[in-house]
Amino acid sequence: MIFRTTTSSVVLALCATMTSAIPIQQGAADTQEAIAEERLSVIVQAVQKVSPSVASVVVSGIQRVPIFNDPFYRDFFGLGPATTRRFTVQSGSAVMISPAGEFLTNQHVVGGADTIRLLLPNGESRLAEVIGTSPELDVALLKCDPDGMEPAQLGAAKDLLVGEWLVAVGYPVGGRGITEQSRFRPTVTVGVVSALERSFVPSTRQQTRSSLFYPDMIQTDAAINPGNSGGPLANASGEVIGINTFILSDTGGSQGLGFAIPIERALKAASELRAYGRVRRVDFSGLQFYPSISDEKAASIGLEEGQGLMVADPGIAAEAGLRRDDVILDVDHKPVRNFDDAQLALVPRFVGDHVTLGVWRNERRLELQLVLTEAQEQ
Repeated sequence: MIFRTTTSSVVLALCATMTSAIPIQQGAADTQEAIAEERLSVIVQAVQKVSPSVASVVVSGIQRVPIFNDPFYRDFFGLGPATTRRFTVQSGSAVMISPAGEFLTNQHVVGGADTIRLLLPNGESRLAEVIGTSPELDVALLKCDPDGMEPAQLGAAKDLLVGEWLVAVGYPVGGRGITEQSRFRPTVTVGVVSALERSFVPSTRQQTRSSLFYPDMIQTDAAINPGNSGGPLANASGEVIGINTFILSDTGGSQGLGFAIPIERALKAASELRAYGRVRRVDFSGLQFYPSISDEKAASIGLEEGQGLMVADPGIAAEAGLRRDDVILDVDHKPVRNFDDAQLALVPRFVGDHVTLGVWRNERRLELQLVLTEAQEQ
């Protein structure tokens, strides 16, 4: 079989091939451009915006640790409790919040430190000083030479929506990078706002009677691991809206239950630490409540069962008009059902804050304005 083609048909075929190649090449270029735009997503841009302001915190110090704490040694050898001194190194994260070189982190990251060093994204290591800490709020303010660093953009946790994207930036490997360079590179994880205003008391508080508890926290499923503490939680605009603080985990690793302190509270604490070296304690002296309101009592004053907290002694709040046997229904329009609700609503406040108390008196609701004052140091 013989195939024959004419010169003209070959030319036409070549022209057709060349003509069809033009849109294919153009389509490939459009595809590459679309991929490049897709790669530079809002999340990537948010990470690029916040990462340069995040540092690794390396803390060293001398810690007392128990020895002969095993029951076998105590029972067999009759040894009592004893401790020894041990040099320890721990790590966390911090975020720069001002051009003066101020960094926010958690108090539990730097508590008991002898030396604090910040590993900066530009590859430098600098000593940092502690401006002040608040064990109650788990916030610490550090300061170091700001040369070459820019503060992060700050947002507002109060504007968050459940389900919106978040990025957590920090140093979960805590300077244990395989190479020297990797010690200065933060890790990024992505998630959403899982819930807002999560308030609870750590289980250890029941054992230690510590005043530390966590009100109105931001819950996220972005992976947060040991070493992330003190680092920023940012929204999709790259604005810091929280300080990563702790996780709930059965294994010690991330299980999608991470919690961050809202940036507004952390910044208020920073302002107090900057001005006073501590967060001034609010005066609630004398304010006492009855353990509960009986069903009969509630019915007699026109309240539903389990509604409100009855005042046994107004204490310092008497100046705002609070009286004995008043029932506090809400604090800043958040319902109060028991003492824990009242504590979570009142304690994480600052001197000078204005608080609206919704009060039930004489079968009608009143609103009292309470201005918080500083407690006298004892």
